Amino acid sequence: MNIMSQKTAVLYARFSCSKQREASIEDQLRVCRDWCSREGYAIVAEYCDYAISGRTDDRPQFQKMIANAGESDIVLVYMMDRFSRDPFDAPIYKRELQAHGVKLVSALEAIPDSPEGIIYEKLLEGLAACESRKTSIRSRRGMEGNALQCKTNGVRCFGYRTGDDGRYEIVPEEAEIVREVFRRRTHGESVNSIAMDLRQRGVVSRAGNPIKDTFVNNMLHNDKYRGIYSWGGITQKDGMPRIISEEVFMKAQRVKGKKQRQNEQWGDFALSGRVICSACGRNMRGVSGRGSSKRKYEYYACGSCKEVKPVRRDWLEGQIVKALRELLSQPEEARRIAEMCVDGGEPKEIAEGRKRAAAALRAAQTGLSNILKAVEQGIVVPGTKERAEELEAQKDRAERELAMYDRKRIDPENFARFLQFGATLTDELLLDAFVYQVMVSDDAVVVTMNFDAESNEPARLEVSRVRTFFKWCPVCKNTRTMMTVVNGAVYLMMPRAA
Repeated sequence: MNIMSQKTAVLYARFSCSKQREASIEDQLRVCRDWCSREGYAIVAEYCDYAISGRTDDRPQFQKMIANAGESDIVLVYMMDRFSRDPFDAPIYKRELQAHGVKLVSALEAIPDSPEGIIYEKLLEGLAACESRKTSIRSRRGMEGNALQCKTNGVRCFGYRTGDDGRYEIVPEEAEIVREVFRRRTHGESVNSIAMDLRQRGVVSRAGNPIKDTFVNNMLHNDKYRGIYSWGGITQKDGMPRIISEEVFMKAQRVKGKKQRQNEQWGDFALSGRVICSACGRNMRGVSGRGSSKRKYEYYACGSCKEVKPVRRDWLEGQIVKALRELLSQPEEARRIAEMCVDGGEPKEIAEGRKRAAAALRAAQTGLSNILKAVEQGIVVPGTKERAEELEAQKDRAERELAMYDRKRIDPENFARFLQFGATLTDELLLDAFVYQVMVSDDAVVVTMNFDAESNEPARLEVSRVRTFFKWCPVCKNTRTMMTVVNGAVYLMMPRAA
């Protein structure tokens, strides 16, 4: 046969996961080569993507094949799902091939060249996308099951490795580095200094990269080192071996940055690291300046956007202490405040979240009940087992979410005791114990206070720095001070000094 008149084809093969055999690529190519030999096509190129999902078009060889469209009459794949598993990508790239006069052909799926073939081809695309989504759901369900058993799920962490049981186990030499980092930080050494020393000693991350400031900073805030396991919203205390004690971990969180000008006598910025600029959301650091009389003043100022005016340290800390003491001085007032805040009801986002979780739980219970009734009547259809497993997973997730929302409920008596706890503390201890965050704007100051409903005493909470929902209620005799509770955290609001 004259090669110039012979029909041509390029072959495309792919497999999705690194756990699959590379031989599967050879199997696909072998079937495609046999098809070309049988149908009289000359192969002009072969493109293969290894361990890349068909749900993405970010595949190097796939994109190269599309870019070279026109070099052959057809693109031949083992099956249509090898080309793409995404319901949107498949028709887009098929159209791109057709624009260059190239047809997509499956070696194992005989798609008729007729109007009916269009329906069959679309059905194959839909089945591929459906199977991909089901695989994703099954994988997620399996990983959630692993998370409930505190298994690593492939998440690496310096200081740990995956044990034979799939759970985290300590790597002694790396754990010693972690302990050293926390020990040095609690003695006041800067993150930059620790990272530089580790880098010079040749210590590298689990990925083999030199140690940087961000690595050390992330290490100092990583709850895994105090035994808290977390994955995909599933959190379990004591779910993995501790490297750092709770006391040392919390002490490291409270370390303040070194002052830049050691030759000056600086005041103690008690709120360092907790004063936030309302314009950009970044920390307002402690700075000083001198007036015309050479008197020194100390401020909290934003060094990033500089849109919010600096606020004097003595005024800010003094006003917060004064407002706190007014709130905490009388037991009767504390109980009244607690009851008022709790009676205000849940924030909107929590109420909506609880409603969604309850609806998901009811739907799962109804679905499981219907499946059980069908099985009792002898009605068993394909996919019944898989659907039941999906509903069980949905039920477990909904129950966990409802339990989480229940933990956020505030008991009035516990809250009242919390409010009275700070009445006898020194100013510095009062700020350290009760204040989580101070949001400063040109018009007002919003103070977020700490509260741990389980231990009934102040504690640091893992919450986002910037909150978007506020509900104010007046509770102080000084009506210029406002207070509220959101997500278990307590807020004070006071006007900013002119």
